[in-house]
Amino acid sequence: MQKDERELLEVLKFEFQFLKHGGYGRSPRRTQMTGNGKFRKMSVWAGLCTLALLGGTVGWSRSTSHLAAPEPQAAPASESQSAASSGYAVRAIGESDAGTISGRILYSGKPVLPKRFTVTSDTSVCGNTKEVYPVRIEEGGIAEAVVWIDDITSGKAFNFPSPMIDQKKCSFVPHILLMKGGGLKLGNTDLCLHNIHVTSYANREVNKAIPPGAATQEITLARADRVTVRCDVHKWMNSYVVVAKNPYYVISGGGGKFRLEGVPAGHYHLKVWQESLGELDQEVTVEAAKSTETSFTYRAKGL
Repeated sequence: MQKDERELLEVLKFEFQFLKHGGYGRSPRRTQMTGNGKFRKMSVWAGLCTLALLGGTVGWSRSTSHLAAPEPQAAPASESQSAASSGYAVRAIGESDAGTISGRILYSGKPVLPKRFTVTSDTSVCGNTKEVYPVRIEEGGIAEAVVWIDDITSGKAFNFPSPMIDQKKCSFVPHILLMKGGGLKLGNTDLCLHNIHVTSYANREVNKAIPPGAATQEITLARADRVTVRCDVHKWMNSYVVVAKNPYYVISGGGGKFRLEGVPAGHYHLKVWQESLGELDQEVTVEAAKSTETSFTYRAKGL
């Protein structure tokens, strides 16, 4: 209780006792009034009401003086997602204002041998052995490498196909998948149990079993990332999902060929990633209505 509140209470208590015992002197008029029991009762009740009112006022002042400041409210999920994706802006680009980047991903080194695995379960579906190539080389070029413009901030809209990974003959199909942040569907057309184990840097880890005949399931990969997908039941099974931060990503095809279209004129960092050989990068300049040709060359690294 504050000092002024204590002093006010003491004064009122004194006043209450004073009235109770007929204070203010003993003038004839006062003596006559205080001799009246009704007046005495009224004085007592007035004092009690005053004390009650003061107590309520003090309590209210205490509660209001110690009210906590309102806690800041979290931004709605939609606002957070918009802020997270604001690094890339979609804008209209005329054909005369955009160029193309094309080229090949090449390989130089000794022949790449497959890794062999002996199948110990589900042989009726998976077979007895499995061969997995750490690098797919066709016509001197590397297939299934991911090429992208790393520092572009605006341009065309995303147009990747609806993302889905299936499990067929004890392999993930496709082996490399590109997608925009969002939902990824997971299926199992094999007549055996598979396990989906997703490990990621920026998204939540997922680990779930998908029995044969199960309905297609879906997980969310909302943030740009490179995600590894494995089956814990069959150790040779793995695939990779690249959650793109812009639409200028492409997977190299036969002979290591790639092509990026609708690129606004400008100077960019172009990168390539291959699951066993890592990343390479270079700078490229794109001119409007022209094609920029380039290539990357990987060297054998302990394959």
